[in-house]
Amino acid sequence: MKNKKITDIKTNTKTESSTLKSHEFYMGKAIAQAKLAAKKNEVPVGAVIIDSDGEIIARAYNKVETNNCQTGHAEILAIQKACKKIGDWRLNGCSIYVTLQPCLMCAGLIQLSRLEKVVFGANSPIFGTGSLTNNINLVHNYLKKLNIHGGIREKDCAYLLKSFFRKKRNIS
Repeated sequence: MKNKKITDIKTNTKTESSTLKSHEFYMGKAIAQAKLAAKKNEVPVGAVIIDSDGEIIARAYNKVETNNCQTGHAEILAIQKACKKIGDWRLNGCSIYVTLQPCLMCAGLIQLSRLEKVVFGANSPIFGTGSLTNNINLVHNYLKKLNIHGGIREKDCAYLLKSFFRKKRNIS
């Protein structure tokens, strides 16, 4: 394994603060993808998927405008790439890092793809799944096995989105 820190985190020999540092590292990679989206005039959302060893197996950013289709969400594109890379639709043991809280469409695909963990940056009060834990039926019936962490590098992720929409709306 290339990165000792990831091995230590995986075997739980590090503290919780080390885990958060790991989350911050991967979120940084997702932020880099979001910045690529912004350069292409796409809503700046980026995602990366890591395997159980902490290796990044897929990277993607929003391509809704490019593809002229709402299925161009970063999460969906990253999941497609990860499935292709490992040769299976089951992403058991894998985690997704995404700069914006997944919408219901993406949350459904994340669950169906058997991802183990979702780590997101900024909350999405409009299109996100809201407070996942507040929707009892959704959690009980559908997302009960999903490990969800929010607010990782939230300010950085939210800033990208706010800046993008300010420019779009010509707001100073």
